[in-house]
Amino acid sequence: MQCFAKIQRERRKGKGRNETARSLHVSVNTVTKYTNTLIVDERPGWMNRKGQSQLYTGKTLKKVQIEIKNKTYCSAIQLKKALKLPGSDRSFQRFLIANKIGLHKHRRVPHFQPHHIQNRYNFAKETISKGFLPELCLFDDEKTVRGRGPDKYYRSLREENTPQPESKSRAHPNTVGIWGCVGVGFKSKLFVTDGTIDGATYTDAVINGLSKAKWILPLDTRVLLSDNAGWHKKRDEMPRIERANIKQKFLPPLSSDLNPIEHVWALLSSKLYENCAIYDTVDSLRKAVIKAWNSIPQESIDNLVLSYGDRLLECYSREGKMTKY
Repeated sequence: MQCFAKIQRERRKGKGRNETARSLHVSVNTVTKYTNTLIVDERPGWMNRKGQSQLYTGKTLKKVQIEIKNKTYCSAIQLKKALKLPGSDRSFQRFLIANKIGLHKHRRVPHFQPHHIQNRYNFAKETISKGFLPELCLFDDEKTVRGRGPDKYYRSLREENTPQPESKSRAHPNTVGIWGCVGVGFKSKLFVTDGTIDGATYTDAVINGLSKAKWILPLDTRVLLSDNAGWHKKRDEMPRIERANIKQKFLPPLSSDLNPIEHVWALLSSKLYENCAIYDTVDSLRKAVIKAWNSIPQESIDNLVLSYGDRLLECYSREGKMTKY
């Protein structure tokens, strides 16, 4: 009984089980045995934590909805810190899922091999030494857009008790492939097609999107920077791009942080899936994608493209490792 009183006294001071066992020279199992017999009414405040329903009320939900409309957050933890809410991060994530509020997950850093880092460092060093003007650079990329939201979102479906799909193809039946190109003072017409984009479709989109655009300077003075995807380098399609007087260069592998259009896709997704929008038909998804693309301000695109120089400098200073972008 005397040991029980000592364990109670030490535990109420906020000590853990291992620390209590070391201070009283007893085993951890003994501390666990007597800890489970503590009376609930006599526990201190740090042991009587409130449940989720008491932590987050209707006022908290309104604050979250207003904050999401005014600013974009990439994670629930960042949103919780901005609102200075109590409770654990996991309880706040459950609160968002219960109220069907979707946010971006953290972007995964690619697994670099030594040759990837060396290729990125050599590319940044060569580009900086030759001299470049971000105003003359164009950045393009393709993307697959899904009717029920992108894979990087976590959200619960609006319909409760909905059976899970058997495969990924049935999970997102409504998909369209899009292609876009951006530059300083330039935003191409969005190319939209059913399904995904292959090599021939990509070449048609590049030629139609750039050759038919109105340029102040000749097109051959600009450089098109694309990622290192396989269908961008097909031998059958590259001569067609050269005949259209388009100078194309390729970024090194695993270099999405060097391509500013990835942030443009993030702006497109935030506008497309605003308020957890779901598109049940391909036509509605196509119209919504074009509307979201046209609503992106040119000023935001210019700021992203002009940051290409800072991206290269940081990649060079970090010797090819991942940058903050």
